[in-house]
Amino acid sequence: MSKKKDELSRSLQSLLGGVIGIEADTGKDVLMKLNPSDIQPSSLQPRKVFNEDDMKDLVDSVKKHGILQPVIVKSAAHGYMLIAGERRWRAAKQLNLKEIPAIVRHADELSTLEIALIENIQRSDLNPIEKAKGFLELINKFHLTQEQVAQAVGKERSSVTNYIRLLDLPQEIQDYVSRETISMGHARAILSAHDKETQLRLCKQIIKNGLSVREAEAIVSNEKRGIKVNKLSPRKISPNILELEDRFRMFFGTKVIIREKGGRGRIVISFNSNDEFGRIAKTLGIHM
Repeated sequence: MSKKKDELSRSLQSLLGGVIGIEADTGKDVLMKLNPSDIQPSSLQPRKVFNEDDMKDLVDSVKKHGILQPVIVKSAAHGYMLIAGERRWRAAKQLNLKEIPAIVRHADELSTLEIALIENIQRSDLNPIEKAKGFLELINKFHLTQEQVAQAVGKERSSVTNYIRLLDLPQEIQDYVSRETISMGHARAILSAHDKETQLRLCKQIIKNGLSVREAEAIVSNEKRGIKVNKLSPRKISPNILELEDRFRMFFGTKVIIREKGGRGRIVISFNSNDEFGRIAKTLGIHM
């Protein structure tokens, strides 16, 4: 590893101490109470869209409990510039809070973007493609290795590699993964078919027939061994089950799948973040 990468890695870990749990030298950090009006959002914030439902849940939480984790800011010409914690800052603004806890940290423009990127990868409900792009941006912009990125975000290197590999898929399939029409497990199975045409055909089979990840993996395995599977029986779902799935989906505000056979089965309720899990639990009358 080059001296430059060593220095960048140490800088990254130092700056991210309060954000992702890496031990940091806090000698230059100052914990203060700041008026949210004195804090300006950063133009370097990678995330431009904030989920309205998640923001409503956060606002309700802040209204009840206050802001428990300080935002991270740096000094600017007129007040302070936000480095990390924009969702918390937005919630405070909505509630017209007069002060919030903030850590004032020394950071240049490059480090500001590093922190914002990693906070989003770590804490927001990013879909697999957004995470993959975030990892790749860290690698390309700051010349980090996959191992360094993995250490920074608290994941195994193989996990970072698997995310980045998703970007090798045709754009149409990436869109299906982004919309969660297919899972990351399905996408990894599709990647095993190296031919783009085969990948697209398999993806359409998965969606049309409601294939599981194991079924998709079996198709790829069979085709590699020269066993062609051109047609599969579509997943047979009664109109009543489809109607129930729609009603559950509307009730929970998220994807719901019902698998039933012979009077037995399971209901799968999807969630994409801790906040969304909490919202679903609250819908069921369960208080976390």
